[in-house]
Amino acid sequence: MKRQKSVGHVKEEIFVLKALTHKQLAQMYGVSWLTFQNWIKRLSMKWEKTGHFYHIHQVKKIFQLFGLPKQIIISTEDVETIFKN
Repeated sequence: MKRQKSVGHVKEEIFVLKALTHKQLAQMYGVSWLTFQNWIKRLSMKWEKTGHFYHIHQVKKIFQLFGLPKQIIISTEDVETIFKN
């Protein structure tokens, strides 16, 4: 979820960490759904989804493995939390 925050004349979007779909994650990384699926398949981990969503802890792990997508603005505290473990 992104929230818009107005700072002067610039609108800043703040990323809220939540469960995300495969398609949403692919869009965040700027790749096709199929490319993102191939990235996930290459990992030796088992990626169980609830319905179509990856849990928050799985999204954090994806951010750890692939790095933070350039399309998001995230606080320093959240970055520290993601990369803590």
